[in-house]
Amino acid sequence: MRSTLLLIFFVAAVIGLYRIGSDPYRTALPLEVEDLSPIAPQLAKLPPADRELVIDYLKRSNGDVLPAQFADPDNPLTARTFAEAIELEKTHREKMKLEQARVAAWRAERESQFQPLRDIVSARIVNREELPADQVYGGQATAFGKSASGGADRSTVTVLTYRLMNRGNRTITVLRGNLEVAGSGLMPAASCWIDDAERLPALEHRDLRCRTPADATAADRELIQRPLGQIPLEWYPKEIRFDDGQVLKGPQ
Repeated sequence: MRSTLLLIFFVAAVIGLYRIGSDPYRTALPLEVEDLSPIAPQLAKLPPADRELVIDYLKRSNGDVLPAQFADPDNPLTARTFAEAIELEKTHREKMKLEQARVAAWRAERESQFQPLRDIVSARIVNREELPADQVYGGQATAFGKSASGGADRSTVTVLTYRLMNRGNRTITVLRGNLEVAGSGLMPAASCWIDDAERLPALEHRDLRCRTPADATAADRELIQRPLGQIPLEWYPKEIRFDDGQVLKGPQ
């Protein structure tokens, strides 16, 4: 009887170990994520959706594993197995959806606050040229409403000319705001602060030059070199003053 019980326990243990070994969800996460070939057979056993969750978690964690007491409660990187990685990545995605919805609502509200000012003053890019740095502003209107004298800097820079059009029926006496070419990353590919105190009569325009960053990334330079109508320009008017004393202000 004793021998029979021992045999039963042994067989049960072997079966248990086999099940554990054959369950891909129990697979330990690798510390090195550049090469996932060692865990490729286990990944292949997962449904495609779960496989994507594991891989995305490994990319996000970069192989880091933190004890629970030291982990960021809003973004814990504590998973040690496929199963734990899947659950944490699902939670992360849900948080990202909520955050994206919050940001989208904030942007929509902000855009609605800019729109009344944009209806009065529009902006577009009308020229792009390569110029020596000391000739960028010489004899031309600048974004600050005045001309700049030349200097000794002969390096070549890319210059964009922006056209600001007063579409209203009143003369504008002060115009402030920011022009941005949306970049390939978080920062704009080019920006131009407008602080113009010259009178801009109704239905007239003013062209202003601004140089683009000399250290722009290759992706941002590609954006700036597109056909003018395809350059992603954003206009953020901050303040418009009229000759009758009225002032309109955009979000700060």
